[in-house]
Amino acid sequence: MIDAVLLAPVFALVVLTGLVWLAMLIGRARRMREMGIVPQDMPSRTLADEKLGDAQTANNALMNLFEIPVLFYVLMGLVLALGLGDAVFVAGAWIYVALRAAQALIHLTYNNVLHRGLPYLASTSLLFLMWVRLAWVVMIG
Repeated sequence: MIDAVLLAPVFALVVLTGLVWLAMLIGRARRMREMGIVPQDMPSRTLADEKLGDAQTANNALMNLFEIPVLFYVLMGLVLALGLGDAVFVAGAWIYVALRAAQALIHLTYNNVLHRGLPYLASTSLLFLMWVRLAWVVMIG
């Protein structure tokens, strides 16, 4: 049963990533239609940023969900594989996902860098603490 409890926050982060991806597709398609942009007009990321402007915000939020969160997915896979799941890892995982959701929500709405930086810093710090805890449990017992 602990496997399902540990996987729930992983699935939640995947859902969040999917929602941000959908927001990116809709925002890009809308801007491309409004501005008469065709995909070939933006063969590079630099040109996409230039032509799409703030419609790229969701793309940037999506990229954020493929950077540090990769370490979350690996961590949870190891915790599951090693049978080390407990209430501390479950709570940490849910807090991590909530913080990442807060960061994505800020990024997609009013996009204040300092405001979105707070959940980023908190979530990444928490993730590294969870890694330290896993290393401690595996190496020291």
